[in-house]
Amino acid sequence: MSDRPPQQAERVTRAEPLAQRRPLPVRLRFWGAAILLIGLAIAAPIYILAPADPVADPAAGIASGLYEYNIERIGGKAAVYTDRFNRWLAGLWHGRPLAGTIAVLALVVALAFFWAAHVESDRKT
Repeated sequence: MSDRPPQQAERVTRAEPLAQRRPLPVRLRFWGAAILLIGLAIAAPIYILAPADPVADPAAGIASGLYEYNIERIGGKAAVYTDRFNRWLAGLWHGRPLAGTIAVLALVVALAFFWAAHVESDRKT
């Protein structure tokens, strides 16, 4: 007889055998669809509720040009391009661009899951 308590022995016998589980490609497709739906469900309210982009201030354009000129004098063209990239990247995490970022990330991750499911199903045949 087993020296395990009855609750643990019962759990072991109730465990689903590996052969009865759903195949890996089916599980990958399920998780890909779930990630895509959840990502889009999160992105939609963010896009709807985010305020519209503020009107560009003409003074900000002048100040930006002076700022870029000073950055170029200090660090060269590479510093200007790095600053522009940094501002673009920072802009993706606020307002409506945040909704687009979440939707694109969800789509990319879901496509990776779908691709893995396709590769796995091809490997088994």
